[in-house]
Amino acid sequence: MAPKRKRTSPATSYQVFLSFRGPDTRQGFTDVLYHALVDAEIRVFRDNEEIRKGEYIGDEILRAIEDSRIFVPIFSSTYASSKWCLIELAKMVESKEGSSGSKRILPIFYDVSVDDVKLKTELYTKALSIHREKFSTDIVHQWEEALREAGKIKGWELKDKGHAEFAKAFVRKVSVELKVNKQYVTRSLVERIDEQDALISLLHLKSSHDVRLVWIHGMGGIGKTTLAKAVFNRLCDHFGGCCFLLDVLETTKRKGIDHLQRQLLQDLGVKSADISDENDGIQIISTQLQDRKVLVVLDDVHDQEQIGKLAGEAGWFGKGSRIIITSRNKNVPVFEGGRVEILEAESMKFEESLLLFSRHAFGKENPPEDFRGLSEKVVRITGGLPLSLEVVGSQLRTSYEHRDRVHWNHIIGSLQKIPARKVQDRLKISYDALDCEAKKIFLDIACFFINEEKTKAIYMWQSCGFKPYLAVKELVDASLIKLADDKKFSMHDQLRDLGRKIVCDERLKDLGKPCSRIWMHEDALKVVREEEGTNLYLKNLVVLDLSESSISETWTGWRHIRMCKELKVLDLKRCNHLTKMPDVSMCTKLERLILEGCSHLVEIDHSVGKLKCLKYLNTGDCPSLRKIPREVCCLDGLEDMVLTTEGYFQKILKLPDSIGRLSRLQRLRVSLGRTVLPSSLGRLKSLTMLVLSRSEIAELPESIGGLEQLEFLSLFFCKELKKLPNSIGNLKLLVELNISESGIVQLPDAVGNLPELKVIDMRGCDIRRLPDFLGNMEKLERLDVYDCEYLQDIPSAIKGITSSLKVSSSAWEKSCESYWEMKRRIKALKDLYLQDLNEMYQKFATKVQQYDSLPQQPKLEQLEKLKIFTVMLERLIAMLQVPKSEIHPGLKEKLPSYEKQIVQFLNSNRPRRQQGQLPPHHMPSRHRDHPSSASHPSTARGKDDTNPQASLSSDPDAAFLPYRSDDFLHFEMRHCLSSSPLSTAPLGTSVEHLHFNFLY
Repeated sequence: MAPKRKRTSPATSYQVFLSFRGPDTRQGFTDVLYHALVDAEIRVFRDNEEIRKGEYIGDEILRAIEDSRIFVPIFSSTYASSKWCLIELAKMVESKEGSSGSKRILPIFYDVSVDDVKLKTELYTKALSIHREKFSTDIVHQWEEALREAGKIKGWELKDKGHAEFAKAFVRKVSVELKVNKQYVTRSLVERIDEQDALISLLHLKSSHDVRLVWIHGMGGIGKTTLAKAVFNRLCDHFGGCCFLLDVLETTKRKGIDHLQRQLLQDLGVKSADISDENDGIQIISTQLQDRKVLVVLDDVHDQEQIGKLAGEAGWFGKGSRIIITSRNKNVPVFEGGRVEILEAESMKFEESLLLFSRHAFGKENPPEDFRGLSEKVVRITGGLPLSLEVVGSQLRTSYEHRDRVHWNHIIGSLQKIPARKVQDRLKISYDALDCEAKKIFLDIACFFINEEKTKAIYMWQSCGFKPYLAVKELVDASLIKLADDKKFSMHDQLRDLGRKIVCDERLKDLGKPCSRIWMHEDALKVVREEEGTNLYLKNLVVLDLSESSISETWTGWRHIRMCKELKVLDLKRCNHLTKMPDVSMCTKLERLILEGCSHLVEIDHSVGKLKCLKYLNTGDCPSLRKIPREVCCLDGLEDMVLTTEGYFQKILKLPDSIGRLSRLQRLRVSLGRTVLPSSLGRLKSLTMLVLSRSEIAELPESIGGLEQLEFLSLFFCKELKKLPNSIGNLKLLVELNISESGIVQLPDAVGNLPELKVIDMRGCDIRRLPDFLGNMEKLERLDVYDCEYLQDIPSAIKGITSSLKVSSSAWEKSCESYWEMKRRIKALKDLYLQDLNEMYQKFATKVQQYDSLPQQPKLEQLEKLKIFTVMLERLIAMLQVPKSEIHPGLKEKLPSYEKQIVQFLNSNRPRRQQGQLPPHHMPSRHRDHPSSASHPSTARGKDDTNPQASLSSDPDAAFLPYRSDDFLHFEMRHCLSSSPLSTAPLGTSVEHLHFNFLY
């Protein structure tokens, strides 16, 4: 029996709730699963059923259920005999239904079938009959409904898997579900670790019995938001819930504080649809988060009033919660019941400033010698403000490419004339350099499109006769705007304020001229209510965004919309009062119709077939929508159709038989129920992307081979699909095939006939062997067999793969019968990902010991030294598993000694290059496409950050990486089992430093 763990304190915010019948599974399976989750640093609640008293579920259990994001009922033979298990299950179902999709139930069928849980057999129905003698009909009925609801969810069956093997796969699934959305940070960022560490220190993370607020203040453009994002990304995995509210001041002005309250609650997993006004929001926030340990960032806050409506008191949040606020205001806020720490954001150091400027002005780390003097002058003038350095550097880049020193001196002269405190005036130099069209687009973005997708804006600008793609590129190149993931516009608040000031100044110059842009919702309402608008012509309307509004199909405004003859985009996203798509057939030029997330939409109007210009139709995540009208197949211009659902929502029952008529369709994304795909699917000659993820289809039609333009095929989580048709070999342009988590157990030989195939993703499949033909596929770059637990062998023919191979450690061990065999098999590989550091160490050490009986060979003396290396690894592994705060001071003192020993070992045993032999190439960047276990922020930095070989790895998904080139072997212990990554260095180079850094 595993030793008992200390029960987590009530203040802890749980992530996973285990519900199980103790006599059935406690001493076996549940114990293994619980400790596997704990070892993965997942906060899991395991109830002790035997010590409960009374008839009612305890507050601690209720709190744990409310806290948790994932519920794991372990259905066993006597689960339904326990009233406690049934009470918990009913609470879990209730919590999931009220979570707006943020919570999941992952049922495990231990020794029962799905039919047992659905009450189709006597196993559970007999138990419920006994309960009827003691409990009311309503209570038992509630339990029955909870069981049936859980039975609808596709769960995990133990079958013949071992407990440890099953737990390992299940933990990986949970880790993926718990993944937090990190904040986007520009790639050109100069990471300021010291500043991040200072903020983390003020958060006092070790103090878990209080709630703290850190107030970051400083002038605009100094990097407050970037600092908050970086720390948020490092720490978010350590809290039960996380929320980052960008641009609080701006969003409050445009959408109201209640919009931010809804976002806060939604991000933290609380149902917020019932917020009627800001006072209602305060009431819900102050009562629903009291037992949750959360991390909340409020960016660009202006005053105490905004704080009071979002994070007014420490008592609103659970113990251990942390609030970070950025502001230009120095005045320290009132935070009743909590402690406030203050951090003044500082300008960048000269070296950091020069590095950032160089990246934007020259595209490299350091300025060229002939421009160094001018570069240093710019850095001094800008005063270490990151925003100014980015914008000015980007403006000067073209001049550098033409070696135009005159223009450089002109810009420097202009900057010198403007006082350092007038940041906007300095930024306006870059605005003034834009052409007329780019200026107008810059002002539009500043007023309307920050944090908005670019598509709608592009339509608007094109209708004005602009060339938006060229103008947007000019603005991006000038660092005046950014495109996050090439989709959403973002802009620094200083640049936003500059743009709006320009608009207001233009209006003041000509008071008789109507304002060209109205971005404040109060002003917009005033114009509408008082009929001040003089140039609103519905017939010229191009984009109409009614998303998240309360309109229904009976709204009287539809008759006005039908007058919009030029309308091209209609966004009805998350209009939850819509049950039927309105008739907009009069809008004959409509190109984009968005109905995504309309939770009560049950019908798409047949008039949709008249929208002959429609290019994009999105009805994704509409759980009540079960069918698509055949009139959709009349949309000759349709290029992109989205019909997917996430999680366990009901799916589209079937596709229309005539879908093959959509001759221009390029992208089809759909989640289908148990159905047969129409054979006409193969007639979609323009289709380049086909996504059938989470569909319950049992087979693909042979006609799929007719998709001659198909480049991407995803069958992710198609559990009922057991094989691929041979006709798949006709997809001559297919580049990526994703069959991860599907029921497919074997690749047909036809896959070997795909000449352009670069990626095969087979994660989580039950495949047992890889076909030899994979080694002959010249363009194959990545084969992902991560978590293929039944994979028995890696065939020798696989050496033809030249990019990277991801395998589970169990599969790799089976394929490596000897040390020499391992060397031979990885010779052509650039990356080999293994999952468990301790497991790999044991295998490696054991393998080394086996060579004691081998006959002496010239290189066998290296094995003796390798044994010594394993001892050092053993010491390091033991240390890496202990938090820094718990390491004995004497043990810390030995770190330099271990470092020195490993450095000496690596240097003394590196292979010697032959005369004239070139040094090995740098290792390429690694793919991050597979599901990752719970990630942890890394604070480690190498001494030489410019050397890719010496840089630290922070990838949490792999533990030990041997890399074989023709003349050196590279070992890398990777961030795993703790927060402490090890530095890396190739054996073929001199090693100077090996560092150990720990996160407090």
